[in-house]
Amino acid sequence: MVSARVVGIARESLYSPGRFESADRGILEATAEALRRSGAEVRLVEPDVELGEVEGADLIFAMCQGPAALGTLRRLVSSGHAVVHRAEAIEACHRIRLVPRLAEAGLPRPAAHVVESGAPGAAALEWVEAQGESGAWVKRGDVHATQEGDVRRVRGAASARAALAELAGRGVERAVLEAHCPGHTFKFYAVRGTRFFRAYGEEGGEVEDAAERWRTIADRAAEALGLSIYGGDVVVDESGGALVVDVNDWPSFSRCRADAAEAIATHLLTRL
Repeated sequence: MVSARVVGIARESLYSPGRFESADRGILEATAEALRRSGAEVRLVEPDVELGEVEGADLIFAMCQGPAALGTLRRLVSSGHAVVHRAEAIEACHRIRLVPRLAEAGLPRPAAHVVESGAPGAAALEWVEAQGESGAWVKRGDVHATQEGDVRRVRGAASARAALAELAGRGVERAVLEAHCPGHTFKFYAVRGTRFFRAYGEEGGEVEDAAERWRTIADRAAEALGLSIYGGDVVVDESGGALVVDVNDWPSFSRCRADAAEAIATHLLTRL
């Protein structure tokens, strides 16, 4: 049993749209319960928490993503608190940072271009046009999704320009144009430093040999971004090659919540 004061910071509802809000809250609460079973004193707070309410905690685990809450995390780290994840790791999952970081780490992923939503440039639009019927994806460049239209498949430069203009009109300044890669999409969930790794196919079934096939590249991606509790998507082509499409900090783990919470708690306790 451990004796520690732990604080968990919830995710803003803006970044947990629709059904994801209850799922995100679910893994936060399940993790808190797993920590309590180990003897820790755990308190869950909202992302607008005042700094003084969490100072002095032995460990802080955070699902928050908004600028104000990330500012709080930075101040906590600067004052010597242990925080999982740090603001820099959470921001590294923003696609405008994720794309170059994974490329620098040599991770296999679809071709992509980071552009200004309101002025994407002729070369980027010509690249989309050259993708032909396969098309490309227009994705907001910061958080993964807050509403319909944040991620959209397009065909041709005109369609891409319209999708980008819509993002610009909503204040999303930068976006990613990403090649569509044919194949099967799998979602994975992992906790570094533990044996926990799960993957699920498009129809929801678990991939039994997922850890053996994809854990190495998933861990490399997490390391490049500074994550330890993470999930994401891979696309596997006809040859069996896996491309890392997205990586997220603190997914909801909704398909494997109970086991994930135990693994997350185990990992967090090692950070005390």
